[in-house]
Amino acid sequence: METFRPLLPVGYAAGADAYREAVASLSASDLSTHYTAGLGWFRGEFVPQLKQTLRDLTGGAWDLSDFDAFAAGSDVDFMSHLIEAVAAREEVCLYPGDWFGFLVGSTHQERIRWTADSRGKLACLCVPSVRNGHVTSEMLGFLEDAGACLLNLNLFPTLEASERRAVAESLAPVLPKSVLSISFSRGFGLTASQLGVALVPRNHPYRARYAQQWEWFTYFFNGLAARAFLSLDLDRVARVDAGRREWVRDWLKSRSLPVVETGSYYVKAFRPEGELPDALRPLSRDGLVRLCFKPPQV
Repeated sequence: METFRPLLPVGYAAGADAYREAVASLSASDLSTHYTAGLGWFRGEFVPQLKQTLRDLTGGAWDLSDFDAFAAGSDVDFMSHLIEAVAAREEVCLYPGDWFGFLVGSTHQERIRWTADSRGKLACLCVPSVRNGHVTSEMLGFLEDAGACLLNLNLFPTLEASERRAVAESLAPVLPKSVLSISFSRGFGLTASQLGVALVPRNHPYRARYAQQWEWFTYFFNGLAARAFLSLDLDRVARVDAGRREWVRDWLKSRSLPVVETGSYYVKAFRPEGELPDALRPLSRDGLVRLCFKPPQV
């Protein structure tokens, strides 16, 4: 439908300003104490503010006070480590059609399956799903049946506030068995320096099994990205998201396509009725036509 361009799910002007503020705040002492005082800053200042931001984004539906935070070079690094470690012992389940990146970082791909039958296994899902921009009842059942969940909060901040809260409330029952991986690049637009943070319930069996490795990863958290996140004007980012939702709505209406008000404006999937026009056939998979929108950058 469109020629390839870099992915533009959020407005980056606010992110660029946040990076500039983060760089200006750095001192030589910050660099020399990154692995000592900096780690204290990560846990004592950054993590509480991250939890509060997520609480605000969920409309108060999530209380993450009993979750511990670990960091890695990016959310992809952290998720790849967890999936690789679990797949070395047992099967891992990916929701059909969701994010392919869950699979590619593992050397045990024979034990990673695209299946909605997650009973007793680790179930992986992006929120909202990159399959169709939504979290559906089928996806919730996939998570409820699982022994543990890996939730990648990807474009979650780009949902409208009321839908974000509804999604958060529907996910609340699976939080005690979930590892929450925060995407700072797609949800918040901080792509110039990556940061991966996972929030894990203190009594989660994965925490007991992998804490030593995760503690080591955390030493190398990206201080620049963490500082930029704390400087990011989220209201300014939200205004861009609102404008982009309107742009996608107008795009769909002008082409006589169904206007889907819910879900991520960035991903929209449709279940067609009847024969598809030739122009749409390359976009069809598993009975869905999936569109990835790239509104003009503002």
